Amino acid sequence: MTTTAPRLLQVRRSERITPRMIRVTLGGEELAGFAGEGPDRRIKMFFPVPGQERPAVPRAASGGPVWPVGEARPAIRTYTVRRFDAGAGELDVDFVLHGDGPAAAWAADAAPGSWVGVSEPGGRYEPDPTADFHVVIGDETALPAVATVLDALPGGVPALVFLEVVDATEQQDLGTPVRWVHRGDRDAGVPLAEAVRAAEFPPGRGQAWLSGESACVKDLRAHLLDERGMARRAVYATGYWRAR
Repeated sequence: MTTTAPRLLQVRRSERITPRMIRVTLGGEELAGFAGEGPDRRIKMFFPVPGQERPAVPRAASGGPVWPVGEARPAIRTYTVRRFDAGAGELDVDFVLHGDGPAAAWAADAAPGSWVGVSEPGGRYEPDPTADFHVVIGDETALPAVATVLDALPGGVPALVFLEVVDATEQQDLGTPVRWVHRGDRDAGVPLAEAVRAAEFPPGRGQAWLSGESACVKDLRAHLLDERGMARRAVYATGYWRAR
């Protein structure tokens, strides 16, 4: 099986969405044929290390990726496609600006023309059109994916959306009612879990999508399965990061 080499793309522009989130728009000839449409499309991003203008990316080969000899390996992180416009040849990726990690540092300094590598997108979530209701749960790291999930939900079906952010300045208009949970100085995921546990769910058979801090996601997945009685195949859960 031959792997697909990452695409080398360039920054077209960037925009501060909230005080702690920046949106970077990418483009380039290698974006042609990119399969970025759909909910929760995840990509690996290859960030150049100091001294590199472009990140080193592997060449596709039947035995697996082949890295260029003598070049430093890039920092690699997983992100979610926020928007893909094939007609405009643009790909948007949102970055939470926290800590001093290589991805956030790159996004904060990204100027038009800056290079980054992007893998082919993947993702397995598909909304169930027969579900009686949907539950969507996440924190600020999951906001880009949440937006694409909400866009894909069937109309006319109840959707409960719980999103934890540090405060009101991090809220975004997602085009649907959201139960915003403000974390403040509390541990990440704790206020979110409390809000979900205290909520009243609609009757019937539900489907859930949840992502965010790993311990919180694990706790809420167990809550949905064991206490809410949701089917395992109806709960799609992914831990994005660890608080400790």
